[in-house]
Amino acid sequence: MRASLVVAAALLIGTLLTQIAVQYRDAFAAQWPQARPTLETLCEVLDCRIEPLRRLAAITVESSGLTQVEGSDAYRLSLTLHNRGQVDIALPSVDLSVTDNSGTLVSRRALAPADFRTATGGSVPGVALAPGSESQLQALLTARGARISGYTVELFYP
Repeated sequence: MRASLVVAAALLIGTLLTQIAVQYRDAFAAQWPQARPTLETLCEVLDCRIEPLRRLAAITVESSGLTQVEGSDAYRLSLTLHNRGQVDIALPSVDLSVTDNSGTLVSRRALAPADFRTATGGSVPGVALAPGSESQLQALLTARGARISGYTVELFYP
């Protein structure tokens, strides 16, 4: 009887540890890269994937700008994001709020990382910022005749 209880307890503890590993797989893979192959094997069986961590506290907006493209209704949003963390951090989405001269909200738009290009015109490389790195992103937006005088950007993860 005791042997079967020990086996049952060991199986339950093993199941619990597997659930914890699956639930926190992204953090474990970032913190302990040597565990990544084991976690990837586990994810193949359980149909999951390992992604970069989502930590807004590690990402800062170093600079931003919204300028009108000459001779058109288009505006260029430029952002420089900096990863202050010690591990790769997933690129966040950006909530852009645009106001007119009186401070009235003209438009609000959520921009995913795929909506941006790099400052050199290429697509955004990867989905993560390396530790200590900066990424300069740009997006082209149209205003259709709206008078824009101010904006705010906020980072978030959907």
